[in-house]
Amino acid sequence: MSSATSSRAHRWLLVLPFVWQVGFIPVVNDVPYSPWHIPFPMLWQMLGVVFTSVVIGIVFRLDKRAGVTDEDAS
Repeated sequence: MSSATSSRAHRWLLVLPFVWQVGFIPVVNDVPYSPWHIPFPMLWQMLGVVFTSVVIGIVFRLDKRAGVTDEDAS
């Protein structure tokens, strides 16, 4: 594996928000729990926005640590 590929391997973390939003829809739709009078699927989507932001932030920091600053240069 080349150095450029290994320095970007952490980007597979960006699949997690997709799995959160799409992969668990059949499970989440059947949950009758309704905290604060908000339907659970709606709460799940709002938490997914927060989760996605955290994952993108982690990938950004890992990119900086790996020295990936400008993809146009590569």
